[in-house]
Amino acid sequence: MTDITNQFEFKFKKYASFDKSHQDSYDNLKKQSDSFLYGQDMTKTFILSMALGYYKNNPKKISNPSNSIPTSVFTTEEKWQMISLYMHTKRNKLDSLYEADDILRNAEEYANGGIEFLYTLYKNSKNPIEDLEEEFRLALE
Repeated sequence: MTDITNQFEFKFKKYASFDKSHQDSYDNLKKQSDSFLYGQDMTKTFILSMALGYYKNNPKKISNPSNSIPTSVFTTEEKWQMISLYMHTKRNKLDSLYEADDILRNAEEYANGGIEFLYTLYKNSKNPIEDLEEEFRLALE
C-alpha cells in the first residue's frame, strides 16, 4: 500500500512529544502485563490518548516536552487520524492543512489531555478495556 502522506511529501518533525509529567503513565500502560496496551508501540498509547482527549474535549498544552516518539513509526492510518483530528478541530485554519508541525502539535495537545483519562481508567477499573469501549460507544450515541 502506498503511503499517501509520503506521496505528497507530508512530513512531521522527527519526534512527537508528550509531557514528561506523564512519562510514568505511558511507561506503565506499555510495560504492565495487566494493561490493555501491554507491549504495544508508544504510538498506540499516543493515538488512544489523543482520541480520549478529543472525546473529553481536553486539549492541553505541553509544558515539558519529551520529544521521544519518532514520527517515522506512526502508521499511515495513525498519521491520517492526526490529520483528521486537525481538520475537525481547526476548521477555520484549513489553509494551514499542509503545516505538519501544526497538525502534530494539535495531536500532541489532545493526547496530553487524554492520557490522564486513559491512565485513570486503567488504574481504577476492574475491566478497563470494556470501560474504554463503553466510553467510545457513548461518544457515538
